[in-house]
Amino acid sequence: NSTADEYSPLSGKELVEKKVKKFVVMGGKFPAGKEEWNFNGNMPNVTKDVFDKLRAPVVFLGYEIGFPIKTGKVFNTIDTNIPLYTGFMHFSQNAPWMKNNFNGEILDNASYDQTAVLFAVREGLGIFWNEVIGGYLEIDKNGDNRWIQSERGNQSYLVLKESPKEIATLIEKLMLGDF
Repeated sequence: NSTADEYSPLSGKELVEKKVKKFVVMGGKFPAGKEEWNFNGNMPNVTKDVFDKLRAPVVFLGYEIGFPIKTGKVFNTIDTNIPLYTGFMHFSQNAPWMKNNFNGEILDNASYDQTAVLFAVREGLGIFWNEVIGGYLEIDKNGDNRWIQSERGNQSYLVLKESPKEIATLIEKLMLGDF
């Protein structure tokens, strides 16, 4: 909804249409989900508003992609001064769903962000996941979503193809610079 300013003569919508090749979105649950945090986040209607206006192609990686892919524990073996170690340790100690299980070491956690980055950078269609096309995502103001089969749209979502363990190992290797 932004307008032209001192940084660009284009509105936000025009800037996205000109610069964005593809949106990779970590959010939702497929084929349907309720009150998904990344689609609501205590800001009702924001996600709905964005996707109602967005014309760029969108690929969604839902909750069900990142949840079974557990990464993190392997970082207990790296130098404690490395930011990767520090970040994962802090998360293990403080994330509300993890801190009760914290035992002094980094814990494995779901890999939502990492899977979205893996797809955005490496894609891996037909290897790590398959793509469901032929429809669009309907999102309501509370973050509920459902996939609507249709000829309309430039949206898709991914379905896990490779085993979560294999993808977790790949993600950890990439994070450790072993590629």
